[in-house]
Amino acid sequence: MKSFALPAAARRQPSFYSSSRTSFTSRRGSAMVPARRSTRRRLGERAGRKSSGLNNPDGAIVDVRVERLVLDADDAKEEEAFEVVRATATRKTTKTEDECDDDGILCLCVPGNPGVAEYYSNFARALSEALLKEEEQQQNENKVRRRSVTVECVGFLGHYADGSLTSAKTRRWFTLEEQKAHVLKYVRSRVEEENACFLVGHSIGAHVAMHAVKEMREEDVKKMVGLMPFLHVNERSNVQKFLAWLVSQRVVVRVVAKVLGFMQKFKALKKTIERSATRGMKCELGISVTKRWAREMSLVNMALMGDTEFKFLRDWKRNVVDVLKAHAKKICFVYAKEDHWGPLHQRDELMEEIGLEELEIVTDESYEHAFVLDDESSKKLAEQCARMLLN
Repeated sequence: MKSFALPAAARRQPSFYSSSRTSFTSRRGSAMVPARRSTRRRLGERAGRKSSGLNNPDGAIVDVRVERLVLDADDAKEEEAFEVVRATATRKTTKTEDECDDDGILCLCVPGNPGVAEYYSNFARALSEALLKEEEQQQNENKVRRRSVTVECVGFLGHYADGSLTSAKTRRWFTLEEQKAHVLKYVRSRVEEENACFLVGHSIGAHVAMHAVKEMREEDVKKMVGLMPFLHVNERSNVQKFLAWLVSQRVVVRVVAKVLGFMQKFKALKKTIERSATRGMKCELGISVTKRWAREMSLVNMALMGDTEFKFLRDWKRNVVDVLKAHAKKICFVYAKEDHWGPLHQRDELMEEIGLEELEIVTDESYEHAFVLDDESSKKLAEQCARMLLN
């Protein structure tokens, strides 16, 4: 069975996780991963690494792996799983650890709903490389040469593509507030180990990341980028009005999800669902994840969490403006042209409320909300993020 040697930065685990000293085989059977012990939380761990040691022409080594963690929090009555996708870009150097100027960069990403971290694997890889290259270009000015960049995308509780992680004990859904608390706990655990981090949030993930900025100490978060941010309900969008009504009908959501689960018991119907769900997708990663994600509890999790999003984000000034006024110099946004989740009229309202001098906003017509479903879009946005985070 193949084993992997990871860079030091990639081997670190969040401090609130713990497990027994046994090893687990990933679902894909690709690697044996030693479990780790901590004193703050009990945790059962399952891990699967996507790839390791990819050499690039510019001399960086990129390692990407997917970890699936089964969390048993002290304040939770039930166990639940979430994914962490970790990408590490490491610069080749002849220096020893003691001779290097800095231990590395940590960037944590928060996905949009449906909150599946695995969708962001290619983006995490591209962002780790882009941050390393951007830092390389700036090194003559700040005289700091970092050995590595680690990018981690932390998925939402209960939102993952691997259906085997769902058990009879964990068939529940989580509200927006519960997901914000979950992400905040993860960010805090990583900052305790790395001293500080950068944040990237996509869609509703931008709102969740802003919550982390608000709750963390000033020195804990260096900078945050929100990609096509869903910060408040778009009252001008008929699509959002319909979706808000639909996901509020919880009985309907449950019935539709049950029908979906029943249909997947039949091979022909399952293939029809997969074809419908992946129609128009060109990204192999997106197709693979969507086929595994499309099941009963995935639909319930996405829809009912979405219901709490629409209800919470009605009063946008209460949830956005106060945070931006307090942290405008460290928060920036990227908007696309035609995106009802992060429409340009809301961008203009923010710019008017906060002021152009304080708030950095980039608008690019070529960006799409579902950028993770296109490898080129992921790479382009990763490069944009790297420039905004490090400048």
